[in-house]
Amino acid sequence: MPLEGDTTRRLVSVKVSRSVGTPQPARSDERDIDPSCQVDVAPLIPAGDYEVGFVRAEEKKMWGRSRAFLHFRIVETGQHFGLVLFMAVTLPANGRFSLSSKYLQQWALAAGKRPSRLDRLTTRVFRNKIFLGRVRTVTQDHDGKEREPTWHYSVVDCLLELRAGA
Repeated sequence: MPLEGDTTRRLVSVKVSRSVGTPQPARSDERDIDPSCQVDVAPLIPAGDYEVGFVRAEEKKMWGRSRAFLHFRIVETGQHFGLVLFMAVTLPANGRFSLSSKYLQQWALAAGKRPSRLDRLTTRVFRNKIFLGRVRTVTQDHDGKEREPTWHYSVVDCLLELRAGA
């Protein structure tokens, strides 16, 4: 019952009919997909030398090869403090590292010595240490094609010296 001064509105049922301009449901070959995915976008910082501490390691198969990704956090004070960058190294298919292996060289720097065995080189040697690491910008994809500038990112190219840790 309306109160004094109120106006009452009447709801009208409207029948909608399809016209020529009304979109039809997509055919099965025209449907869009919405895949669920996670993308870790690596940060982009100026190239240079930064103090970094080891965070974690992971192993992945890429382009038919095993690779290790060593993640380092920037620990020197400044605007990039706390950012995590990775270093990619190729792991040997036969399990034996060559003397020119990037991983072997970085491992020896972290251990402070050449390894006595070339078949067991754990990433544990990087833990609880601070390194001076060289950071570079990735500007090309794995085929050597130039990336769009919005897709450039930074990586730890190599460790230069051990700064702290036993």
